[in-house]
Amino acid sequence: MDSTKSLARWAGLLYGIASSLAPFAYLYVPDQLIVQGDALATADRVRASEGLLRAAIGAELYGVTVLLFAALALYDLFKRVDPRIAGIMAAMMLVSVPISYINALNHIAPLILLKSAAIAAVLDQRQVAAQVTLFLRLHNYGLVVNQIFWGLWLFPIGILVMRSGFIPRWLGVPLFFAGTGYVINSLGALLLPPSLRWITQYLQVLGVGEMPFFSFYLLIWGVRGHAMDRLATLLVLMSFAIGTGAIGLLLLKRIDATQYGALALASLVVVFGLVMRWRALDPKQP
Repeated sequence: MDSTKSLARWAGLLYGIASSLAPFAYLYVPDQLIVQGDALATADRVRASEGLLRAAIGAELYGVTVLLFAALALYDLFKRVDPRIAGIMAAMMLVSVPISYINALNHIAPLILLKSAAIAAVLDQRQVAAQVTLFLRLHNYGLVVNQIFWGLWLFPIGILVMRSGFIPRWLGVPLFFAGTGYVINSLGALLLPPSLRWITQYLQVLGVGEMPFFSFYLLIWGVRGHAMDRLATLLVLMSFAIGTGAIGLLLLKRIDATQYGALALASLVVVFGLVMRWRALDPKQP
């Protein structure tokens, strides 16, 4: 049981921090850069906010890299429950990793277009602006495609949770709801005409229970019995709270991107301290 708790602890931590910067990279930055119906204004915003776009690229690559290790940790946790379903879960998670890496190129392309003198010599300002907007929108659609896998991997996780015996069965239910919401939202954005996309537009809200009901449970349950780590667990939950509050304030325009970055960095420092504490507790763990 102690080894299971240790695996749960790492899986919960990695799965949680893999998505910690996603709202910034996937929601805030595109909203700040893309001007609906105006490619020239969009290019001007990208030109003026190059650092913001680079920060989004870094946040996206950070998250997907952590997700790679989260997939391995979750597989180790659940392979004793059902190795076949655990393998399907890991495969779904790992497939999304190269999609994210390739999709990051769609955010790198606008920087190349705007900074390259060779491109400026053969394309006029309007053509460059059109291509910048195209790549930003392709990145958004890349997220929509990848979100299908974000939803699909939640179904095997839900099944494994319900069969595990060490996680309450009811925790599988919000995972099924979240997976359904992600998949249908993506399919609606890809297949429905714009006039009908409102039908599936807000189904992402079904994913609200995924993180607190699953990742946080693994994190808290995994440190039961380790008195010193209860404080560390409280700190990492505070870290997630700081990150969530920071992106909320950012979206409400109560703080700017620099202030958000400071808060996000503070939350990551707390997580780093937690990892060092766990390594000191059990040097054999990764």
